[in-house]
Amino acid sequence: MKKGKQGHGLRKFQTSKNTDTNKTDRDQKAADKPAEALLDDDETGFGGWLKSADGMDTMKLFVIANSIVVVSTLALPHVQTVFDILYEAIYGSDSYF
Repeated sequence: MKKGKQGHGLRKFQTSKNTDTNKTDRDQKAADKPAEALLDDDETGFGGWLKSADGMDTMKLFVIANSIVVVSTLALPHVQTVFDILYEAIYGSDSYF
């Protein structure tokens, strides 16, 4: 389980006095890094692919196919019972007792 970003209440009251210099330092460091290093960890691997348009389309297809499989699996015994009842109503009972 991940802990929240906020600490025990000590850091939320600490502020930096030179925010302008901190911003320019961060901008300079970001400009020095290559483009691959700027990607978050969430944007790489399976999570990144799943967030893409191709991943979303594939997930929608998976959900639809899985729903069809689950519904057909659960409904098959009931459908067989209905067909048995209709068959007996039309052709009569198969037993001779």
